[in-house]
Amino acid sequence: MLAEGAEAGTWPESRGHAQIIYSASWFQSTSEYGAKGQTSPYGAKGLFTQTQVMPYMEVGLTSKTTLSLNPCLSHLRYQDSYGQSSGGGFGDVEISVRHELATTESKWLVAGQGTWKFPAYSLARNPAPGNHQQDFEGRFLAGRGAELGQRHVFLDIEAAYRYRAGAPADQVRTDATAGIDIFPRTTLMAQFFGITGMRNGSPVRPNSNPNAQSDFDLYKGQASVLIQITRMNRVQLGWGNTIAGRNTGKGSTFVIGLWRSF
Repeated sequence: MLAEGAEAGTWPESRGHAQIIYSASWFQSTSEYGAKGQTSPYGAKGLFTQTQVMPYMEVGLTSKTTLSLNPCLSHLRYQDSYGQSSGGGFGDVEISVRHELATTESKWLVAGQGTWKFPAYSLARNPAPGNHQQDFEGRFLAGRGAELGQRHVFLDIEAAYRYRAGAPADQVRTDATAGIDIFPRTTLMAQFFGITGMRNGSPVRPNSNPNAQSDFDLYKGQASVLIQITRMNRVQLGWGNTIAGRNTGKGSTFVIGLWRSF
């Protein structure tokens, strides 16, 4: 939940073309944000680690419509002075359809996206990778590319409302990505990811994943470098860190990814 898989953002795939991004991340936390945003260590010297593999895939259905699939494989472990619990397997799966709405006179590309998320794991799993419910999200995206001197730059801004069935609170999500080609084959990206809980949920059964709360806020930043290896392949290396939050874990994430177009 603290590592964001790389996505293409506002821009659609060309009809018949596809992209696969294999990303892996490792997250570690020894402290958490409380109900008022204060930080404190886990009790009994607690330590939470999460390793994720996220194969994000998208294909252009038409020149303006893109279908994407984002499953997740994870291994989670929580340990403290009293013992430990761990487990792995599939987590949540997301299916999205993104459609280009318009291109403005100022060269901003505007798109809309609908997402369905569902669990692919047992309710009895502990630590659980999520709250084991379905989500439905509507998202607005805006992106623009430009030239800054001899370098290409881009900006992608997104806002979404996510309805979460069952006990978990609904969410407002805000994402932003800025990138610049610092060298002909190297792109530097800075990203912000925000999740604001609507506080309209109810408590869910406890488990040893501090990031699987029913109502939480989470704001994080991530920096990545994207290097083109061949015409069709690129490699991503990144690091992210939580900035602020409420009712969730506090920690850092390392990300590595392989982008392949075809």
